[in-house]
Amino acid sequence: MNVRNIIHGLRDLIPHGARDAGIVFFGDVFSKFLTFLITLSMFALLTPDEYKLYGLFITVLAAINQFTDSGLHQSFIRFYALYKHSDTERAQAHYQFALSAKSVIVVLTSVALFFGAETVAVTILRTPELIVPLRIMTVAVLGGGMMEFILAVLQARQEFTRFTFIRILEAAIKTGVIYAAILLSAFSLTLVYSSYAIAPFVVAVVAVWFVSSLRSRVRYDWKDIGREVLGFGKWMMVTSFATMFLMRLDVFMISPMLADRPEEAGLYIAATKLCTPLIVLAGSVSTVFFPKAMELRTLKEMRRYVGRTFAVSLPVAGIGLVYLIAMYFVTPAFFPNYTDSMPLFAVLFIGYAWTIIGNPLTMLMLSIGRERVGTWVALGQLLLTLGSHYWFIMHMGSMGAAVSSVLVWFAAGIVSMLYIYFHRRDIEIVAARNAVPR
Repeated sequence: MNVRNIIHGLRDLIPHGARDAGIVFFGDVFSKFLTFLITLSMFALLTPDEYKLYGLFITVLAAINQFTDSGLHQSFIRFYALYKHSDTERAQAHYQFALSAKSVIVVLTSVALFFGAETVAVTILRTPELIVPLRIMTVAVLGGGMMEFILAVLQARQEFTRFTFIRILEAAIKTGVIYAAILLSAFSLTLVYSSYAIAPFVVAVVAVWFVSSLRSRVRYDWKDIGREVLGFGKWMMVTSFATMFLMRLDVFMISPMLADRPEEAGLYIAATKLCTPLIVLAGSVSTVFFPKAMELRTLKEMRRYVGRTFAVSLPVAGIGLVYLIAMYFVTPAFFPNYTDSMPLFAVLFIGYAWTIIGNPLTMLMLSIGRERVGTWVALGQLLLTLGSHYWFIMHMGSMGAAVSSVLVWFAAGIVSMLYIYFHRRDIEIVAARNAVPR
C-alpha cells in the first residue's frame, strides 16, 4: 500500500463533518490568532480607558455587520442547501435574489451610519470620541457586508477551503497594516480603525472571483422567490436583530452604566476580547454544521447528526478549557494591568463552552420547521437579558454583566433543546412538504 492510499484511508476514518470543522477551525484560529495578537498588543499600548474606545468600535462594527445580514444569509443557506441537488436553477435564483437584496441593504446602512454617526456616538454611547471612527466605519460596512455574504455563499456550497482562505486573507491584510505601524512607531487608534475598514473592502473585491461560477443568470419569478425567502427570512430577520443586540448588550450597557468607572468598564471589555478564541471555536463548529442541519430529512439522520456534533464540539470545548488555563498564567505575567479581568473571563468562558456544545443542536429548530419558535426564544432571551443585565450590573458591576450573560444563555439553550426534543419527529413532515413539486 502506497503513501497516498494510507492517507486516503486515514481520511476515511475521520467523520466528514470533523474534517470540514478542522478546515474551518484552522482558518478561524489562524486568522483570529493574528487579530488576537493585536488584542494583546493593545493591552500593552493602551490604557483601560483607551481600550474602551477600541472595544466599542469593534462591538458597533460587529453589530452593524450583523444588522446588514438581517437573516438574509441564513435564508440563502437554507434554500440553496435545500435545492442545490434537486433544482439547481432555483438554487441559483436564490443566489441572485440574495445578492441584489444584500447590495441594497449594505449601501443604505452605510449611508445611514455616515450621517447618524454623531447621534450614535454622543446620544446612545455617550462617547463623542467615536464620531470620526464611526464615519471611517462606513467603508468597513460596505466591504464587510459583501465579504460576509460571499462567505455565506461558500458556506452554503460547503466550499470550506475557499471560505477559510478568505478569512485568513482579510485578517492578514488588517493585522499586517497594524503590525507594520507598530514596528514603524506610527501606531494610532485612527490607523487601527482604518485597517478594520480597508481590509474587508479589499478582500470583498478579491472574493468575488470565488463565486464567479454563479454569475450566469436564470429566469425565475422574483415574487415566488421573494415569498419563499420572506416566509422563512422574516423570522430569521427578527432573530438576527435580537441576536445583534443580545450578543453586544453587555458592552452597550456597561459603558453608560459604569460611566463613572471607565477603568472597570475597560476591564470588562478586555475580558470579552479575551473570549475571542472561544467565539472562534463556537463559530467554526456552527459554520460547518449549519448547512448540514439544513439538509436533514429524517429522524434517523437527525440522530446521526447529533452524534456527529458531540464528536466535534466536546473536544473543541476542551481546547477552550486549555486556553482558559493558559491565559491565567499569561495575563498576570505579561499584562498585569488587566489581571483583574481574569475572574470576568472565567465566568464568560462557562457561557461560551455552553454555546460551543449547544449551538449545533439549537440549529435543529430550523430543520423541524419551527423558525418562528426560534424567533420567540431569541426575543424572550433579549428581554430577559435586558432586565437581568440591568439588575446584575446595578448590584455587582461588571461581574454582574458576566453572570447575567451566562445564566440567560443557559436558560435559552435548555428551552430550545427541550422544544426540539419534543417536536423532533416534525422533521419528516417538513421534508415531505419541501419535496412537493412547484
